[in-house]
Amino acid sequence: MTRLTPDMIHNVPYVMTDRDLQLSRAVGMDLKGLAYDALGLGAQDLSMEGLLVASVPVTSGENTISGFSESVCSVAEHLGAHSFVTKKTDVAGFREALEARADIVFMADDEEFVAFNVHAGKAADNTRSTALGYFTALRKAAGPLDGKDVLLIGAGRVGSAAAGMLAASGAMVTVVDAEPGKAEALADRHRHFRAENDLESAVRGASLIYNASPARIPGGWVREGAVVVSPGMPYSFDAEGLRKMRVLVHDPLQIGVAVMAVWSASMSLSRQVVPQHGAAIVEAIS
Repeated sequence: MTRLTPDMIHNVPYVMTDRDLQLSRAVGMDLKGLAYDALGLGAQDLSMEGLLVASVPVTSGENTISGFSESVCSVAEHLGAHSFVTKKTDVAGFREALEARADIVFMADDEEFVAFNVHAGKAADNTRSTALGYFTALRKAAGPLDGKDVLLIGAGRVGSAAAGMLAASGAMVTVVDAEPGKAEALADRHRHFRAENDLESAVRGASLIYNASPARIPGGWVREGAVVVSPGMPYSFDAEGLRKMRVLVHDPLQIGVAVMAVWSASMSLSRQVVPQHGAAIVEAIS
């Protein structure tokens, strides 16, 4: 997964209300509503209130990211759960979370970021949760995707997960990646997909864009009225591009964490929750 930096997330705990307003304008629902819709859940199906969420700092690899655990907790609180950052790190922190009777435990290292449901013994991971959250945002902003042309920028982990969802939705997908072989391999796995090597040409021709890459995209390339969902970090677009878009959905971690939290919580339900579209691609870790 993309490694965040403190400056990317420093204001996350302070902009949750603004994030809700931005999402409501873009896709017609707030962050919690988007996360629930991604899992095909209604408010009556699952309550986040009363759940205890722990975020465990992890020091392996390049060490902890300042403010990361606090940002995760702010999203959990915004969804209605109670949360805390463990005082200890790594395995000791995980044990501290269990001793505090946490229902969900968030942990991230340089390779993986998961939300572990203690009672179900299963975890939702950030890659597939992020892909699902932004796919849902695109579907809400653009309407049904069946037969529509979508540009997918990036054939990495999030892009590959999103590809399965776009394929299940019936979209006609053009894939671009900095490594053409990755785009071609992804296109070979799905019907109605094709690979494109020229990013500029692809962006200029696209009205619906799923940007799962950190590629810099000049505003001059962006089509007027484009709908763009962009989980890729760092942020890809300039002021001109933003002005020309009808919709842009982007944040450093809120959508991914919100979907992770709701998905993980749903694992305690008596019935299996199947995310909308691409269920085989986004199955839970157990």
